[in-house]
Amino acid sequence: MIAQNGYAQVSRHDPSSGRPGFAFTIGLEQSRKVPELICLGIAPDVAAQLFAICIEGHDASLCDLAAGTQTVSGLVDGYSLRFQRVSPVMVQTANEVRPDRPSDISEMVQLVVPDNDGFFPGDAECDPGIAASQDIGWLLTEENRLS
Repeated sequence: MIAQNGYAQVSRHDPSSGRPGFAFTIGLEQSRKVPELICLGIAPDVAAQLFAICIEGHDASLCDLAAGTQTVSGLVDGYSLRFQRVSPVMVQTANEVRPDRPSDISEMVQLVVPDNDGFFPGDAECDPGIAASQDIGWLLTEENRLS
């Protein structure tokens, strides 16, 4: 996947667990010199579609994934997407879960999606379930640690 597309996706999702799934890219730092992307609370196939949309948008100069924290419109009709830098602890955690890692991820941004009404986690009006499913803090607790 990395040789063909410049990136691959690592995903973890078990619907029976009751916990949100997550996915992240590997290869973007090398192929495009931009941070890797991580997405939470979305099924792996949907995350793959969102990653492709964002990367194609970057390649077409519709957005700049290297810009870090930002809100971007125009990639998905009728919706904005948000990118926010993640902590070094989250980057380290992602590196620990990678099955084969010739090099470590050094920078990562979270792709945050709005609820059906266009509100993002952190907005008072955001659907609480959507906000909770994208809370990166749950991945960093010992109980839910990526492994």
